[in-house]
Amino acid sequence: MRLFRMAAVLLALAAGCKSEAKKTPPVPASSDPEGKDLVEGAIVAAVESGAAVKQPGRIRLYKVVQVLWYPPPMPDYVAMIAYAETAGSYDEAAAMWQKGGLSIINPRVEVARNMFRVRDYRVLANEPVTAADKSAKADTKRAP
Repeated sequence: MRLFRMAAVLLALAAGCKSEAKKTPPVPASSDPEGKDLVEGAIVAAVESGAAVKQPGRIRLYKVVQVLWYPPPMPDYVAMIAYAETAGSYDEAAAMWQKGGLSIINPRVEVARNMFRVRDYRVLANEPVTAADKSAKADTKRAP
């Protein structure tokens, strides 16, 4: 009987650890109003808007690969990888990032930080910038 209880406890713990590993981290309620959360390695989910956007309101994923600092009065620029897939919500975007296998639509998008910070965005995570990120090409996949 004692062995049975111990086995049940171990199975419950193993199941809990397994489900915890697949859990996506919570999405922040807002972004930094100054855009100071747009740092190297940030995984950013931003709402698409504007005349050139095919599906306004969808959320696109980006990875910040470099922050370009300039002296005032010039704004700082953020260089990012843009991924092709879009999501309907921030939670869906976080799950897509965690799953991996995203296609790169643009390997280098440079945006002035003061222009990007006015968008509705969230920083989902922060990961190291790899050599593969820096040499990314369009139409390649992000490994899971």
